[in-house]
Amino acid sequence: MTDRSASPHPPTALVTVDREPVGAVDADGPVFVLVHGIGVSSRYFERLVPALAEHGRVVAVDLPGFGKAKPRRRWPALSIDDFADAVAQAMDGLGITAAIVVGHSMGTQIAVSLAGRRPDLVSAVALLGPVMAPQDRNALKAAVLLGLDILREDARGNRIVVADYLHAGLRWYLATLPAMLGFETERELEAVTVPTLVVRGARDPIARDDWVAELGRRSGGRVAVVPSVAHLVMHGAPWRTAALISQLAGVRR
Repeated sequence: MTDRSASPHPPTALVTVDREPVGAVDADGPVFVLVHGIGVSSRYFERLVPALAEHGRVVAVDLPGFGKAKPRRRWPALSIDDFADAVAQAMDGLGITAAIVVGHSMGTQIAVSLAGRRPDLVSAVALLGPVMAPQDRNALKAAVLLGLDILREDARGNRIVVADYLHAGLRWYLATLPAMLGFETERELEAVTVPTLVVRGARDPIARDDWVAELGRRSGGRVAVVPSVAHLVMHGAPWRTAALISQLAGVRR
């Protein structure tokens, strides 16, 4: 883990609940914690939030350095475990335990890390468009796949993603990229003991069928493919994605 002892501003995540900032979460039903990917923010969950809110409370996280959690000063580059610890700190502050943690793209890595490090906080994980397959773990290949995906997303999704990338800045993106490329999701997932769902859009060039199937095998979980959408599966098909995720509320392992 990165040494942050010299940083005057330790990394923190910013959360909203059902789109509104709150100090605590009080819910009788399931709580869904949404974790975004590299470069972006919780904004691209805008269509998934109301769909999941029909099934429980929804907590959307802006990771340190991204979205509304972008700091005035930078701390050293963070690892996936560091991001997971920031999410755990946010959940502890809201009094959340046994949540269904929903990660997208790099957020799937953070969800896996969180489930392994703080199993008290996680009752199940949903991995949407997981990154990165072993053969894709270099910066050039990742950039090519991202560019290909942009051609397959709708205009609204692309506007959100591009605006968030510009807001985060190239420096922070590049500082975070090695952590994403170096995280072996398939190996780390073997230590996760909660129910797992792996979801990909059928047109996703990043989370391809063989990679998603491998993660399903490693986790012993369910794999689902959503037709007609690409990497932003929760944006292109929010109600279908929410229906798949909500099924985890009744799953026991």
